[in-house]
Amino acid sequence: MKQKCIKFIGIFILCLTTFMPNKVLAESTVIKDNGYSIKSYDINMVVNEDNTFDITEKITANFNVERHGIYRRIPLKNSITRLDGTKSNNRAKISNVTVSERYTISKENGYEVIKIGDPNKVITGSRSYTIKYTYDIGKDPLKDVDELYFNLIGNEWDTSISNVTFRIKMPKSFDKSLLGFSTGIKGSTNNSNISYSVNGNVISGSYTSTLNVGQALTVRLTLPEGYFVGVSSNFNIYAVISIIISLIFVLIAYILWAKYGKDDKVIETVEFYPPEGYNSAEIGFLYEGSANTQSVISLLIYLANAGYLKIEEIEEQGIFKSSKSFRITKIKEYDGNNENERIFFNGLFKNRNIVDMGKVKEIMEEAKRNGEKIKFTQAMELATDTSEKTSVTSSDLYDNFYTTLNKIKSNLNSKENKNKIFESSASKKGKWLIIMIIVIWALITIKPVIEYSESESLIFALLFPGIGFSILFSLLFGKNPIIVKIFGLIWGLLFGGMPWSFLVLPALKEDPMYLISYIIGIICVAALVIFIKIMPKRTIYGNEILGKIGGFKRFLETAEKPQLESLVEQNPEYFYNILPYTYALGVSDKWMKQFETIALQAPNWYDSRDDFNMHTFGAFMTTTMASATSAMSSSPSSSSSGGSSGGGSSGGGSGGGGGGSW
Repeated sequence: MKQKCIKFIGIFILCLTTFMPNKVLAESTVIKDNGYSIKSYDINMVVNEDNTFDITEKITANFNVERHGIYRRIPLKNSITRLDGTKSNNRAKISNVTVSERYTISKENGYEVIKIGDPNKVITGSRSYTIKYTYDIGKDPLKDVDELYFNLIGNEWDTSISNVTFRIKMPKSFDKSLLGFSTGIKGSTNNSNISYSVNGNVISGSYTSTLNVGQALTVRLTLPEGYFVGVSSNFNIYAVISIIISLIFVLIAYILWAKYGKDDKVIETVEFYPPEGYNSAEIGFLYEGSANTQSVISLLIYLANAGYLKIEEIEEQGIFKSSKSFRITKIKEYDGNNENERIFFNGLFKNRNIVDMGKVKEIMEEAKRNGEKIKFTQAMELATDTSEKTSVTSSDLYDNFYTTLNKIKSNLNSKENKNKIFESSASKKGKWLIIMIIVIWALITIKPVIEYSESESLIFALLFPGIGFSILFSLLFGKNPIIVKIFGLIWGLLFGGMPWSFLVLPALKEDPMYLISYIIGIICVAALVIFIKIMPKRTIYGNEILGKIGGFKRFLETAEKPQLESLVEQNPEYFYNILPYTYALGVSDKWMKQFETIALQAPNWYDSRDDFNMHTFGAFMTTTMASATSAMSSSPSSSSSGGSSGGGSSGGGSGGGGGGSW
């Protein structure tokens, strides 16, 4: 309910900005001058590679009554809000402050306050001030990208601001299509009255209207990961200490595994059917130890085979050619007692309350022409499609079903379910091993790079090899097919190995002890990764169910034709009853291939224009499940695409603050 309310409010604000006449919006803003107004405000900002900003603000104020001067409140704590819903916080440092007039500096409630003017003198009329300072917000919080998200003018000024100009100099090139501005009250994405140009690495522009009380001007620019290179502190330790700590960690990991994580022997039993009482998603969870997207989406076939759904092959017309797709139709309401099956079924056909914003505008214009009064909320209700769907296609599921998918995975991966198959005491120990890996990685990397390489490269030396080698170890030592292991080896060496050879290896060569400690450290990290993989210990029940599912999976992969024919003769629906479990266990291709020469009738839930045979059915199921997986797991992109506000909202970035007169 809370999310729906937030979504409704967001839509309301967006529509209000879009459709309300400018005059109405202007009248709704409180215009005050508090005895003075700002006649011009120029911001010159130099963005440095270490994510600090050298800022020069030139402010011309006009005092209508006697005042001593102005004060500037610059935030030391920033709460960042992005349009994709992500949030982050940072603590800023302000240094190198200079002001053209007499001033004092103090800290008040999370702000650095620069008070400009002489307490023994009062002034009236026009007065200009120049404020210079360095603003350091620290490490960029985003994992996949960097960003410049800054309030050039904050929303905390207590007077109107006219003639706003700005100049932003970036340290390196950037994609100007990912640049955007926003103005207005906090949260607004309005970008009207902003004029700007990009010349090389310099962004210049102006705001051609007036900022009233509570309004801000914000810039957001999405940058590639690693655009900002920060300087981290090093650890003052010796290489021999790194070696000792690494070896001690491995010894501790072995003791923890031997005491808490060593599994009892798994005995696989020959099974022709999955363990009774579990749907396909639950079998996937019990086998893997966690629910994944593939096992949850197997419920589509499970529910179809149970008589709730029909899956139909259709053609969707594209721009240049048509392509095969699918339609899922409701046969009857779900009447079972499994919560996750009910969530999945309802998630397919749930009422999404889609608002046609074009229709909203038409309704309001029509009412105006007829001399009728209609509220915006009423127009939205009239333009909302509330009809319940009885069938859906892949396009209906895109960016919608993912919430249902995540809910089911969360339910299956609940602590209660995990504790049924894993000893809680063993599972908790894995967190300590991850901490040990991070400590070792820091010990063997930071000091050599700081001492013998450019300090700006430290973030790359940690990040790229760390990510690359982590994926390499996890895929290489995990229970993965050989092709996945090969991919992990190649990708890990390219993404992690190449940056490592340029950034870390030269530093290690400068001191043989660093090289030795690094090699031993990497070996210890690999050992810890293996211990993390094998640390979770199955309970007696978890071990027993794993043996049954393992035996069932082995049968699915190796069953011979006479055996399968006998099972089909006993139960003509045997193939289709087992099919959803094969998707959950990742053996569907092998399962269908074994039935290519066995005569079967088409299932009641399958509808195709082509004549039924196992080859066409298998091809349809392969494309349908791939398309369903893509559609059901897709979610709205969280990265900026260079829209009107660059993915940001007015007042949503760092910096800004405000000020007043005194």
